[in-house]
Parts: sequence; C-alpha cells; structure tokens
Amino acid sequence: MVRLIRIVVLAALMMPLVVACAPVGPTSVTLLVDGQSRTLFTGSQTVGDLLLEAGVVLDEDDRVVPPENTFLREGLAIRVVRVELRTETEQRPIEYARETVRDASVPVGETRLLSAGANGIEEFTYVVVIEDGVEVERRLVQRATVREPQSEVVLIGAREEVTPVPISGTVAYLSAHNAWVVRATSGNRRRLTTTGDLDGRVFDLSPDGSWLLFTRAATETGSLNSLWMVDTVTADAQPARLRADDVLWAAWAPDGEHIAYSTGTVRDAAPGWEAANDLYYAIPRASDGLLLGRRRVLDASAGGAYGWWGTTFAWSHDGERLAYARADEAGVLRLYDGRTTSLVSFPPYRTYGPWAWTPAIAWSPDDDFLLTVIHGPSPTGEMPEDSPVFDVAALGVSAPLTVELASEAGMWAAPSFSPDGELVVFGRARIPYTSQTSSYDLIVMDRDGSDRQLLFPPDAGEPGLTYPAVAWDPAGGRLLTVYQGNLYLVSVDGEARRLTDDGTISTVRWAGQPASPAGDE
Repeated sequence: MVRLIRIVVLAALMMPLVVACAPVGPTSVTLLVDGQSRTLFTGSQTVGDLLLEAGVVLDEDDRVVPPENTFLREGLAIRVVRVELRTETEQRPIEYARETVRDASVPVGETRLLSAGANGIEEFTYVVVIEDGVEVERRLVQRATVREPQSEVVLIGAREEVTPVPISGTVAYLSAHNAWVVRATSGNRRRLTTTGDLDGRVFDLSPDGSWLLFTRAATETGSLNSLWMVDTVTADAQPARLRADDVLWAAWAPDGEHIAYSTGTVRDAAPGWEAANDLYYAIPRASDGLLLGRRRVLDASAGGAYGWWGTTFAWSHDGERLAYARADEAGVLRLYDGRTTSLVSFPPYRTYGPWAWTPAIAWSPDDDFLLTVIHGPSPTGEMPEDSPVFDVAALGVSAPLTVELASEAGMWAAPSFSPDGELVVFGRARIPYTSQTSSYDLIVMDRDGSDRQLLFPPDAGEPGLTYPAVAWDPAGGRLLTVYQGNLYLVSVDGEARRLTDDGTISTVRWAGQPASPAGDE
C-alpha cells in the first residue's frame, strides 16, 4: 500500500513537466529549407513530426538544427541543412630527377642522353563536404602515385681509345653467342665459331689454351644442347661435335687430355631441364667425336635440396679430385672411386621461382682450401631458407675448417684465388640483402681476409658489375673481367684498361700458352 502511494505521488509531481514540454494548441514556428523560409502553425510536438507534416524529406547526410527530437515551442526557428558528400581527385606532376653517369661506352669529352626524363603523376583523393551548395570542408583521404617519374640519365664520356696491350697465354671469350680467341696482344683476335648459338653453359679452355670446350643450344626437340670442342691454335679449324648431349657442366682436367661432365634430361616445366647429378670422365677425340675410355664416376641421384637444378664442380690442380657445390652443401669428390666428403652444409636459399642458387667454388693453388659462398643465418629472424645473407668462406680440405673471410658479400660473390694463392678476389653486392639483383664491386684482399680494397670499378660512382666473374692471368698480377659487355684488364693494384668495344661479351677464360701458336692471325 505504501509503495502504491509513492507511485501516485511521483506521477503527480511529473505531470506538470510533461504539460510544460508539450505545446498547448497550434504553435507558430519558422522553417528554413532549400533556400525558402516559411512560417507554419502546427500541432506537432517535435521537429521531426513537423518535417513529416511539411513533407520535407531528409537524405542520409542532411542535418537539422535543432535536432529532430527537439520539442517545438512558440517562435522556434528550424533549419534543414542539405549536406552533400563528394569524392574528388586531383592529379599533380612529380618532377623527374636528373642523373649523370660516367660511362665507358662514351668517348671522353662527350655526353649522351641515355634516357629522357618524364614527370610522374601523383593523385590526391578528397572527400568534399557541401552544405546548402557551399563547400565547407575538404578532407584528403588517399594519396597515391599513378606513374613513377623517370629520371633523365645523361652519360658522361669515360671511354678512352682502345690500344692493344700484351697478353700472355690464351684468352677465349663469348660474345653474341660466338667464341673468340685472343693471343699475343689484345688486338689479335680471331673468331672460333660463326653459328651464334653457344648457350654459355659450358665454356672452358684446356690448361694450355689449345682447345675450347663449349655447348651449343639444341636445334632438335627433346634435347637441351650438345657438347663441342674446337682447336684454338689452327686457323679456320672446324668445331667437332662430341658424343654427349644435355650437358649441364663440363670442364677440362688439369692434364689437358680428359674432361669431366654432368648431364640432365629435358622437361617441359621450368627451368626446362632436370639434372641427373651424375659425372662422367673421358678423353674427347675431335676427329670423330668419340669419348674414349668414358667412365661413370657418379651415378644419377636426386642431388639433395633443389637437386633438379644441378651440381657445380671444379677440378683440383692435381687432377685427382673435384670440388662440388649444391644448393645446400659443398664438398670434395675423389675421382678414382667417386667417394664424396661434405665440408660444409647450409640451408638452401628459397628463391620462390623456377631456379635454384648454388654457390661458385674454387681451389687454392696448393689444393688445401676451397673458396665458396655460404648461405648464412638471417640477422632479422627470417626462416633460414629466406635469409638474405651470403658470406665468402674458406674451407679446409684436409682438416675440418670453415673460416668466414667476408660477411654479407652476396650470392654471386664468386671468390677465387690469385695464381700464387696470396690474394682473393670476390664480388661484393652493393645492396647485400637483395644480392640476387644487386650490382657488384670487385674486391681484393689477402688470403686471410685482411687488407680488403676496392679493385673495380675504380670510381664508386660508376655502375657495378652484373656478375663479378674474373679470369686470372696465369702469370699472375692481373685479371680480366666483363663489364658492360666488354673486357677490362685489371691489375691487382687497381689500374684498369678496356680491351674491347664489343658490348656483347658475357664470359671470359684465360689459360697458359699453347704448345704452338702456328695458325694465329
């Protein structure tokens, strides 16, 4: 009973408030909408009710002042603000940069426009707020580059006249898919092939420089390539096809008579072959292409991680062993029985493409050490297979030893010893963590990794090497490298001289003097 009395009293107290808020009789209000002002007499209680009564339709973004739940009172002014949201875009130019590059293909004192500059385009997206036809706000919601600017690149001449220099031994190089030989001086060049179909997979001079071993791309279906040899001494010598096809690797043995080679099989899927990871040993005969005394040293195998790509080999100087390198290890193979000894293992590099990375490998002159590149651990916590780190290392052959000589050099570092074994030359990626596509500098250092110096290009402002492969002068003291499609002769003290103006050279080899230079032109 007491609770009921309290409810009655509370209701009585609230009733005056309700009565006070609700209009009594018609109420006069002013409505401003769509640019027109009207005075209305209404019995509606709220602003929202009045708008319904007046037939005013509100869009989603329209705004009412005061709000629709406001009770009407005499003389109240009501305004309907028509709000429109628009999306507008504006494009602005991004000015291109201007770059100058010293270039050895342009004569000194001249300039050449390599690529014209072009402005880029940057697009700005705004949300524009329009109230009663008047812009009241503009908000930037997106900024994007529609087209990147293209820098203007001007080449500044750095090419000096090519003058012949003395050459010891024999140099062979691959230019526009043909083989050339050089003897006595750099100007004494002679073409060895004319077919224009050398695939570059095999390109190796015999130790005395008298024979070149190479592969030609197959013309028939179902085959990858064919193995050939050509006399580099006799003028107009005809290349001889050897009885070996689908060759993935081949090289002359140190005795200059035998070769070793490894094969694969053609497949439709990328990369176009599947390595057998086998190894054969034979004496090639140019007269009929026979491989005399051919012996299989290694049976076909899976070849470890990414074995379908293949195994790389390198002859020891004593001719009794071959170093091997795969995507996940490097070691030594005994020729007479095919026994392999792994010297180092590492996580294979995950390329996310139809190719695999295998390191280059090279012997020291005394055959006690191997130089190679090791896939190292990531400094930022990636999975081991995704690490961008590649280090140059020396491996002990007789005793277990792994010594890091240069950290974060890049996957294509391709280290090698000088002929006397006192120096090491390797490529150092200019962007080490993207070494797959980075350009490289040639670096020279002592065999223990000390006294590291830039060797080539001598000017850090010049473009780097695409791939830092070198061919040492057998007499020592200098080397050849391929730079922008030409041969450069570089001394170990950093003096460099361009020897060719082909612009299409991709591979170079340097061997000792042949037994007889007769037939050279």
